[in-house]
Amino acid sequence: MTADRPADSAAASEATERTPVTPHHLHLPDWRPAMVGALSSGIVLVGALLALPWLWAPVIALQVVVVLTWHRSLGTPSAASGAVVGAGLAAIVDVIVAGTDEAPSLGPIAVVLGAGYLIAVIQQLLRQDGRADLVDALAATVTLATVAALGAAWVVLVQLEDGNSTTVILAGACAAAAVGRLAPGVAGAAVVPLGAGVVAGALVGAAVDETQLGAGLGLAAAVPVALAAVTQARVRGEGAGWLTGGVWPVLLAAPLGYLVVRLTG
Repeated sequence: MTADRPADSAAASEATERTPVTPHHLHLPDWRPAMVGALSSGIVLVGALLALPWLWAPVIALQVVVVLTWHRSLGTPSAASGAVVGAGLAAIVDVIVAGTDEAPSLGPIAVVLGAGYLIAVIQQLLRQDGRADLVDALAATVTLATVAALGAAWVVLVQLEDGNSTTVILAGACAAAAVGRLAPGVAGAAVVPLGAGVVAGALVGAAVDETQLGAGLGLAAAVPVALAAVTQARVRGEGAGWLTGGVWPVLLAAPLGYLVVRLTG
């Protein structure tokens, strides 16, 4: 038996050498959400440079993408009816924002969303497929309505004083933060988009003598991107949600940018 041990040891050593060693400490993220985020930010940037009414085109396009993919990316039921609620609320908000003659504000969006949440609850209670996953379906519909409707804040932002330059800074910071999503690991996913967004915002802001505002807008752009990136890193890829995961941070950056302008103005 002792004579067999060296042979067994040699065989085990040879098998170990043939077995590829996969590093588990470093996770390379899916590049698709970063690409989608950069492209989404880019079309918003072009719309901001062209000003109204051209800015509406990328905003509505991103809203449509989110509405069509949200429930599928989350794997929740009641996708069709939830998409109808989200699309309806986004459309109502868009019409109100486009038609209002009052000072630009997020107030009308908040009012519509308040009513929309009630509609979302009623929609879930009237479901014909039972009450399975009711909480998940309701949460998905409410978050979809919120993100899609708040996308109209890009138009509110551009209507503020110096709104064109502000919107350009925010969109540019969104693009930089989106590229930062390519950083590996959870820590990289959190830190790199934040740093990229703030630096890009400050640099673009410096070009129009608004460095401090630019840094604040960069942070507003980077926070939702970093949140999406950390989620992606923790679940090891986004699967069917890579398209949605690249778009929704761009929509959510607009109301955060609006708050930064109001707080620093």
